[in-house]
Amino acid sequence: MPEYSIDELIITCMARELRGEVIVTSVTSLGALAAHLAKSTHAPDLAVLSTPESGMDAIPMPTLSLGQFLTDNQRAIPLTMEDIFDAIFTDRFRIWINPAQIDQAGNVNISVIGPWEHPKVALVGSRGIPEDTSHLSQGLYYLTSHTPRTVVPKVDFISGVGYTPEREKWLGPHGAPTCLVTDLGVFGWDPQRGTMAPRSLHPGVTADQVKERTGFPIEVPPRLPVTAPPGPDEIAILRAADPLEVRKLEFSSGKDAAEKFAAIYERERQTLHAAWPRRRH
Repeated sequence: MPEYSIDELIITCMARELRGEVIVTSVTSLGALAAHLAKSTHAPDLAVLSTPESGMDAIPMPTLSLGQFLTDNQRAIPLTMEDIFDAIFTDRFRIWINPAQIDQAGNVNISVIGPWEHPKVALVGSRGIPEDTSHLSQGLYYLTSHTPRTVVPKVDFISGVGYTPEREKWLGPHGAPTCLVTDLGVFGWDPQRGTMAPRSLHPGVTADQVKERTGFPIEVPPRLPVTAPPGPDEIAILRAADPLEVRKLEFSSGKDAAEKFAAIYERERQTLHAAWPRRRH
């Protein structure tokens, strides 16, 4: 097997969850690459959406700054916000969400860290997650770092509802979480108990590691499958789609992230100048 990185393993796991005639979108590089990989391999019927303005099945992807400019100059399938909400309400929409917190019941938080009245950190707000978690038959989440701070006993704010009494009473099964991919493994939920459980552990990951890095007691069966790593074709597709390695920014922070960002931005700027040279007067 060829060597692969953790980002490529996570993206491959995400891609394997996608199939059918649905619209797939993401606001992150990992989600976008997962949709691209799925469409390029086992799910050709997917319609991959970059932004409503750029339309579906537009390339290149992902980029930091030039994606909008470059995709606007391509012949992509146009899509309106009304089209997107229609797809959500008819269960023809999929999105990979990267929450700040996710808890045992599958509730997710992208709104605030700390109490709502006096939060420690204000995040982006719930955005479209309430609609997603009430209408879609697949609730898809991923974390680049599985820690007690991200996989928590109870989220600080419910942006998207998991397996709760309120769901059972008002919402029904549509919109419930179905998959969480992290740097430790692939997880799902037992609908009857409403608790998170591992489906597979990544190569080299142990049950003790999962228990130590999860913020609540979690059962890890003794004979759990090992996550199938990405194959040569999957790795080649990912690296060709993201030659600047924008995906790796999601695994960086601080000075390292700033340096990576600056380097990628400069390479994108050079790409733009090469593709659209200025006319000399």
